Parts: sequence; structure tokens; C-alpha cells
Amino acid sequence: MGDPGGIGAEIVLKALRQRLKKASFLVIGSKQALDLAEKKLRFKLPFMDFGKEDPSKLNPGLYFKDVDADVQGNIQPGKLARVNGAKALAAVQLAERLARTDKVTAIVTAPLNKTAVRLSCPGFVGHTEFLANKARVKKYAMMFVGSRFLVTLATIHVPLKKVSSLITQKLLLEKIELTAGFLKRYQFSKRDVAVCALNPHGKETGGEEDRVVVPALKAARKRGYAVSGPHPGDSVFYDAYHGKFGAVLAMYHDQALAPFKMISFRDGVNVTLGLPYLRTSPDHGTAFDIAYQGRADESSFLSAVDLVLKLRSLA
Repeated sequence: MGDPGGIGAEIVLKALRQRLKKASFLVIGSKQALDLAEKKLRFKLPFMDFGKEDPSKLNPGLYFKDVDADVQGNIQPGKLARVNGAKALAAVQLAERLARTDKVTAIVTAPLNKTAVRLSCPGFVGHTEFLANKARVKKYAMMFVGSRFLVTLATIHVPLKKVSSLITQKLLLEKIELTAGFLKRYQFSKRDVAVCALNPHGKETGGEEDRVVVPALKAARKRGYAVSGPHPGDSVFYDAYHGKFGAVLAMYHDQALAPFKMISFRDGVNVTLGLPYLRTSPDHGTAFDIAYQGRADESSFLSAVDLVLKLRSLA
């Protein structure tokens, strides 16, 4: 249910109200946040209490697991707070254990605040890195799925000054394999991957294209992957928008997310590639400024739920 200080409880309730008949759901989070969101929204869902049972053996329905007993303290609505981060992390930890042990088939994560989580867990980087570490997978990637194109990130939450040193042939090949594997496994009609250049206009302004990107593309083609590039970052997303590629591999966070969120801010979905289970999330943050006001748009979270349901049926 994400950070209990943010809009997580609200978007979960709004989304699940529209999908109750599609699957069985287990919501994990703070009961304090759930009660406050229900009060503000003026409706309740038919939650059944989840104890320590194996969820895969429960009757179909809607269940709730409270983490307040594990993390003491009152939530702080609309604020960045240590208690909020700790409760959010406790929910993710339980969800991860259930998914890793095949007790649930997928995780949909509402937004948490990384700074809040770090107040009780200093080494926390983000959902993606946390889940990959717990699953003991070394090859993983962050992909964003929208209505018009898909884009994978080569690097994630790192300063721009470090991006160039992190872009290696090995890294790019891993991200290409994960992206192409996703397209194939889930039966996308287009399965080619367009790889972005790192520099403006590619090799016109930098040497990484010839030194790193082109050799990575050659290695990928030898392994049978349909890849093209390096494409200038200022034009590749126009082509992707018009359906030219199966997916795009971008070099850094904002190269991918600026065009993606312009097009799919309300329905974009974050997918973690490489995990042994499905994991999606909306592509927005905690929005503390509008928490518990009934104003949060659940579209992206609803899309994250719908994508899980679709992919699960295709796997």
C-alpha cells in the first residue's frame, strides 16, 4: 500500500473497487491508513482479515494484512516521516516473501518515499533494487510500459555525471536480453529493441557510441536479438510513439522518463524485469501534498493491476 503518508491507500481502494471480480487480492499496509482513506472516500471494501495463512490456499476474495503491529507508531499523513517509511518497508518485505515463496503470483506496489524508508533502513535504494537483492538476481531492469511504447532503463537512480562510466557492453547486453525476453515471453507483436545513443546526435558529440554501444549491439545480434541503434535520444521516441519498435533501451532515467511521462503519466506502468515473479507499480510518487483529500488519480495504479492480470494470463 506504499507510504501511509501519501496517496497509496486512496489509489489502492479506488482501483480495487473496479477490479474486485477479476482476481483475489491481498492488500498489505497500515490499517490506520486504510481506515483514514475509507473515511475520506466514504466507501469501504469487503476486506477479510489475513493472518498467517498460506494465501494460495484461502478462499477467493479480498484480504488485508495490517503492518501496524509490526511497526509501532501513528502514521503521519501528508508528511515525510520515519514511521511512514518503516511501515511501507514492512509491507514490501512481507509481499516479497510471499511472492518469492510462490504464495502470491504478483506484486503491485503503491509508491513509497525512499528518503522516508532510509530513516530506518539507511541502505535502501528503491523497490527495484530491494526486490532484486532479495530474489538474488543479478540481472534485472526497470521497464516502463505505456499505451504507445515501452522503454527500459540502462541505468536507474544515479547522478548524470556517473552515467557514462556505468554504461558498459556487458550492462547493455544484459538490458537488451531482459527487454527482448519480456517481449517474447508475453507475446508482443513487435520484438525488436531500439537502443538510444548516450550523447546528443550520438558519435557526433562523444566516443561512447563507437567504443561501447556499437560493440554491444553487434554482440546482441550474434545472440539472435533484433536490435538497432544507437538512435539519437531526441528522435527515437517519436518513432517509438508511432509503433516502429517493440521497445526502446534508454541510457539514463530522464532520457526515458521525460518522453514517457509526457505521453503516459496517467496510465504508465513500471515493471521490474528479471524477477522470478511479476512486479508492477504506477509511475508516479507519493504525492504528500494531496494525500487523503480524495483527489488522487488511480489510473496508473489501475493500469499496473490490469497489466499484471494480462501478463499472468500469458505467461
